[in-house]
Amino acid sequence: MKFRIQTTGGDEVIFAGHSQKDKAVYYGAPPKTGLWRISIPMLEDFIASALSTQSFGNSIDEFCFGLEIGELEEWGEWFTSTREYMSYRPKHKTFISVGQLEWKTVKDLSAPEQLAILGDSLVASIKRISTAKRKPKDFDHIALAQEVRSIMNSCTTDLVGVSV
Repeated sequence: MKFRIQTTGGDEVIFAGHSQKDKAVYYGAPPKTGLWRISIPMLEDFIASALSTQSFGNSIDEFCFGLEIGELEEWGEWFTSTREYMSYRPKHKTFISVGQLEWKTVKDLSAPEQLAILGDSLVASIKRISTAKRKPKDFDHIALAQEVRSIMNSCTTDLVGVSV
């Protein structure tokens, strides 16, 4: 099975190891910011590698986790409208499911705490497939959720954390 993460973040989110050159400029008192300490590309590679030889049915070849991170309520409709978004694309055998992280909740956490919350959001986005209007007929999303939970339990910040 193929696995990928599509990340959408608010301007307030600061990813460790990323340039701040093109970020918004604030005048007056600087906003209180934290730091996202998990490398999304490294995590994606870790999970994709672990899932690459597995199959959970014939209906889905790729699962895409739509990670949204930001001050969700402050952004309003931009993020609230996609809170429970899921899309089954049978032609491409792809399922997309969104998981959201509230920046105010995660920004000051340690890397292991951020990784745990991210893992919970990912697994929840997979489990939510059972509530989709259009469900893949031959796809064991429970087995996928269990396997991803196992993968996340074996993942450490030594493997996917960003040094700061």
